[in-house]
Order: sequence, then C-alpha cells, then structure tokens
Amino acid sequence: MIHYSSFLYFTLIGKLREELGCEDVVGVDISANMIAAARASEEAHPLGIVYHVFDVLNLAKPEKKFDIVVAFYLLNYAKTIDELDRMVQIIGEQLNDSDKAHFLSITLNVCDSENIINSDRYQNYRCEAETPLVDGAQIKSTQINSDGSSFSYTTYYFSCITYEQAFRKAGFKHFQWVPATVACDTDEYKEFLKFPDVIGIFAHK
Repeated sequence: MIHYSSFLYFTLIGKLREELGCEDVVGVDISANMIAAARASEEAHPLGIVYHVFDVLNLAKPEKKFDIVVAFYLLNYAKTIDELDRMVQIIGEQLNDSDKAHFLSITLNVCDSENIINSDRYQNYRCEAETPLVDGAQIKSTQINSDGSSFSYTTYYFSCITYEQAFRKAGFKHFQWVPATVACDTDEYKEFLKFPDVIGIFAHK
C-alpha cells in the first residue's frame, strides 16, 4: 500500500486491516516524521501493519505483490511528466496480476482546473497556481488552522489527459475519475461540493 497523507494515514490504513481483513498491509512515505508517527500509532494500537520510509520513485518491485494499492495526495507531487509516468509504473508493479487488483487514489481535482486557483472558495484554505495552468505548473496550497497558524506545501498540476496517458503507458486497462461525494446531506458540505478540490481515481490492470 502506497500512502501519502496525515489523518488518512491512520484512519484508512487501519480500516484496510480491520474492516476489509487485509492480511499484509504496508505503509510507505517519504517523510521520516510521518512514518515515526505511524509506527507510534502501531505500537500503541497493534494491527500488524508495517511502515517504511521510502521515496515512491525509487520503490523496488515487491517480493509479494498486493491486491490493493492506495495513494492519497501522491501523484500531484510528481514534478514532471517523466516522474508521473514513473510513479504510475511503480504503482502497477506493486499490483498482482489478478483482474481484481485495484489502484485507488485521491488527488488534486485536475478535472476542474479553473477552480483550482479559486482561492476564495474556502475560509481556511488558499491555493495559488502558476499561470497559464500547464503540465508541471506549481500549485502552492496553504491550510489555515483554527488557532490562526498555517502551513503551506507545493504540488504540481497535470491535466486529466496527461494522467490518463500515464496509466495507459503503464499498462492499466481501466481508468476512471471518481467525483467527490459526501456521505451525509448537510449544509456543511454544500460549498465543498460546488468546488471540490479533490477527485478520486479508480484503476486496474
């Protein structure tokens, strides 16, 4: 399992183990601090999950391939088309040869690119992008915390067509964009659904 995120690191990876009954669950992240936090969580609440510090671009083929690979905010850290192609190729190498082996992901909503740079859509989130918005354009996102502090990070834009081509080149037979939805119909999510900044990917070889 390739995983890139913070909160989702501990919630989803645990659900794969507990609710889906996945036997071998492996978490990989380039951040040593992230992996340290994940290992501390595993030590406090053992689920039999193994974590490794690794750059996905250099991830080797596994001895035992997986049925599911999950990536949260990973692909949008590719800086070039070559890096994107490499990431997708490596993801494919982690999957077994069964038609039931799937890749699931959440990434920046590149299918609604005009709204990526709409920085007024959320109160606690700001987004600035290089224009014109072409493949490789930098996107600076700033998250404002409830205490007024903030943190920023830079990701990279690639068009939905470029993403789809990367998966075709890596031998994936099926690729699908999955629009964001919410589990409950409340006013809290109305603005999010107007301008969702995330989109899902579902693919298999």
